[in-house]
Amino acid sequence: MKMRFLGRTCLIVLSLLPAVSTQRGRWTVVGSDQPVIAEPGDDVILPCHISPRVNAVDMEVRWYREIFNTPVHLYMNQNDQLGRQDRAYQDRTALSPPALERGDISLHLRNLRPSDRGVYTCLADDGSWNEEGQTEVIVAALGTQPSISMDSTQGEQTRLVCRSEGWSPEPEVIWRDRDGNDVTSLSSTAVLSDSQWLLSVSSYIKIKQQSNVFSCLVRSKTPKPDWESKLHISSEYHMFVD
Repeated sequence: MKMRFLGRTCLIVLSLLPAVSTQRGRWTVVGSDQPVIAEPGDDVILPCHISPRVNAVDMEVRWYREIFNTPVHLYMNQNDQLGRQDRAYQDRTALSPPALERGDISLHLRNLRPSDRGVYTCLADDGSWNEEGQTEVIVAALGTQPSISMDSTQGEQTRLVCRSEGWSPEPEVIWRDRDGNDVTSLSSTAVLSDSQWLLSVSSYIKIKQQSNVFSCLVRSKTPKPDWESKLHISSEYHMFVD
């Protein structure tokens, strides 16, 4: 009877071990399921928090993009480690000390730039456990009113070119003929980036003499207005732009 009792006792102890070992992962890091959308020059907050809420003052908090060892912002040993920060973000990022006490590790990012667009990873590490979350940043810049002009090369069919610049992210370009039909599939579009990471688009479409009205719509992929221009072409290829 005594040996049987001890056997049962050992069995009970062993069955508890898995439950004890999983307690290390009792919190997670939660980013944002919605992108942060803002314009160049804006100040934004990239949401991220620990769930359930625990004090993060003594943790390592790291924000980074593609390169783990070149952080956007690094906090450890209860201090910001500015010497290890990506130079592109110097003097533009901050964590809130009172928020860290509540498990809020959101990043404050100042003077948003087009080059800041992308996915950011937030990591919290207490020395024995770490978790990550992600937040996407979309820098939305509405470009210039599109212009339409002739682009004719000797020996080739006449083309129209629709140009617009200063966009972020890349816009959608839509061509319509005089009857309102979508003829975008007949066009080709080139996109270039400038030194500020803003995009310029040039879209080309071949035309026939009998098609005398074309419109070019440049549409933002974020909730912003559309720009549209129309070109009227007479039978003698005289142009009038709306």
